[in-house]
Amino acid sequence: MLDQESIIVTKDGKYHLYEYKNEEELGKMILEHSSEIFGKNICYFEIKKKIKSKSGFGTIPDGYVIDFDKKKLYIIEFELISHDLRKHILPQITSFIMALENENSQEELVEIFEEELNSSNKVTRNDIKSIVANFGIIILIDEVGDPMTEINPLLEIVNFLSKHGEVIAIPFQTYIKGSIFSQDHIHLFKSFTKEELEKESKKWTFKWVDVPAEKNINKLDDDSKIIFEKLREKICNLSQNIKEVHRHNWITFQISKLGNFCTIKFPKGKLEIYLKANKNFKDEKKMTKDIKRTPSWTFDKVFTIKSHTDIDYAISLIEQAYQCICKLKNKI
Repeated sequence: MLDQESIIVTKDGKYHLYEYKNEEELGKMILEHSSEIFGKNICYFEIKKKIKSKSGFGTIPDGYVIDFDKKKLYIIEFELISHDLRKHILPQITSFIMALENENSQEELVEIFEEELNSSNKVTRNDIKSIVANFGIIILIDEVGDPMTEINPLLEIVNFLSKHGEVIAIPFQTYIKGSIFSQDHIHLFKSFTKEELEKESKKWTFKWVDVPAEKNINKLDDDSKIIFEKLREKICNLSQNIKEVHRHNWITFQISKLGNFCTIKFPKGKLEIYLKANKNFKDEKKMTKDIKRTPSWTFDKVFTIKSHTDIDYAISLIEQAYQCICKLKNKI
């Protein structure tokens, strides 16, 4: 797969995407720019206070924001996309929701915010009670995911959590010159509501039309048909979960509706095979070549096969693509 790098170019030079050391470093930068991120009429609280559900499940949010325009409390969670979002962020935020539905936890927060605000914002205790009862979630993360991939864990999590209230995901990124963080840096961020995330995702969604299998297979000469049938059998034997789908001019193999790992096209006299790949992909014979993804064609490698003697090696490459998609799907 071709290495891709995010770069911002200004008149002052070229800035490269900075990789945060941990969530604490991300949180520190966010705190410095809280008014730009959340708005002017807000109050950010960096309070490490455990809140508990009725049955005692405890959790400590990374912070709180009171939006006085919306009269709403937001629970803040810092996250890195490299973490297992399903095992980390989903249970964490579920615990937030359970805790904030506990009246005792709400009362504790009311007391804390009342003391912190110290009447400077001219809000009463009843105002604060109303704000705490009207809560949402803000996930601040180093990226929302690659739109060129067909599986977006964060979008799925936001869609699920939004059933319980407002959820906003904000990718917050930092760009630096050179390799060392300095005062000369740039922050980039944008807020995504559930609807905005879905809208962004739909930019990369295409509706393909199924066709009868014979429409593609009948285009092949006799030798290519035999090679294809052997390939098809071996691909489907990789797992019972693999489905073969026929499109206009190609056949794709997938483990789910959006989890395709291999597609075969049929130029005259040969089979052209497209694969998903990650950085661990190995091709000792150098049969494949890199290709660049597009919104409609999300593959990383391509190779051709003309001979029966290439079938076993081709399957070893295709199996790597299958494993790549399986690992990606398991991160959700």
